[in-house]
Amino acid sequence: MPASGASLRRLRWSAYAIVAGAYVLSFFHRVAPAAIAGDLAQAFHTSGVALGVLAATYFYVYTVMQIPTGVLADRFGTRRIVTVGGLLAGAGSVAFGAAPTFAVATIGRTLVGLGVSVMFVALLKLVAEWFREREFATMAGVTVFLGNMGAILSAAPLAWLVTVVSWRTVFVATGVVSVVLAVLCRFFVHDRPQDVGLGSPHALPAPAQRSAVRG
Repeated sequence: MPASGASLRRLRWSAYAIVAGAYVLSFFHRVAPAAIAGDLAQAFHTSGVALGVLAATYFYVYTVMQIPTGVLADRFGTRRIVTVGGLLAGAGSVAFGAAPTFAVATIGRTLVGLGVSVMFVALLKLVAEWFREREFATMAGVTVFLGNMGAILSAAPLAWLVTVVSWRTVFVATGVVSVVLAVLCRFFVHDRPQDVGLGSPHALPAPAQRSAVRG
């Protein structure tokens, strides 16, 4: 049982790290256009209104996908939807970074929104399967924190990075990272401990608690 418990802990944290990485990228994509608005306007010779539409395509598809994402997570599990979502987001990010026209950039941005729309629900599904109920709220808080870190990375750090390399390079590289995380998810993330012959996380021994000292 100790070996089984150690395996469960190792696998759940590796799975969480992979899917959380994909979730951080979803927040990066959410905020990034604001940090490079000037570069986008110059690259596509477009107005602020058009840039607003470009940024909003992410939110349109992201919002529409939230209820279907819950159904997909229950039907197909975390591994499948994160793998597919990561590949779509990666393709969209590469298309956005390499876009020769505003229309192609919009298509890329839409693919990104579609791909990352599954990440938050899928990550919560993973936590529900691999962690105890008493740990769920803590892990949900950690997840929200990590997502906000992605938003922070897409603000001042991104604005600085595009002074070193082009914004196109940043988004192509981000797309590659997304694809790598999707591949890692396919091979190293499992929907439930039972899928790899492990017991429920609820069977793990609870952390030792100090007994009250009586005077």
